[in-house]
Amino acid sequence: MRLYTWNIAVSGALWGGFHVLEIGLRNALHAQMSASTGREDWWNSISLHTLERRKIDAAVRSVDREKGARATPGHVVAELTFGFWVALLANRYHQRLWVTTIEAAFPHLRGTRRALHTKLERLRMLRNRVAHHEPVFARDISADHALILEVLDSIDPTMKRWVREYSRVPHLLECRDDMVDGHWPMTF
Repeated sequence: MRLYTWNIAVSGALWGGFHVLEIGLRNALHAQMSASTGREDWWNSISLHTLERRKIDAAVRSVDREKGARATPGHVVAELTFGFWVALLANRYHQRLWVTTIEAAFPHLRGTRRALHTKLERLRMLRNRVAHHEPVFARDISADHALILEVLDSIDPTMKRWVREYSRVPHLLECRDDMVDGHWPMTF
């Protein structure tokens, strides 16, 4: 029971980093795509694979239902999933989007697009585990948290510093054994 309680606590703590990562990623990619195409609804002027096109279409329909005439491209951007943004870094978009546009969204990247995509895919899968209340206590949460910070640093070092300063993950990692052994108060 104590390990499960710690799992709930660390899962909740991961959300802060995911929050900043998802918004930072989508805003950086949206800014580059908008600048490249000269329009906020850049998805209407580029060719996307079927899956990403379907996700865009679904987001547009959802925003239209909810906002009607008040719908803006910003609403559509916010409606798109983390998985959508990660998919734009896949190999199938290397020449079409990465080389021409998206690479500039990662001005501090150390490494390749492929490695970045692999890291983001790993984080997407962890995010989904947390969102579906699956156990994460057997993972190397310290490495996962470091990965969030590394990707944030590639976009904007300020975001990395912000998450590093305010994240509860390091504290929960430090006191895990004490919490599980009953020497530290259990909270989530």
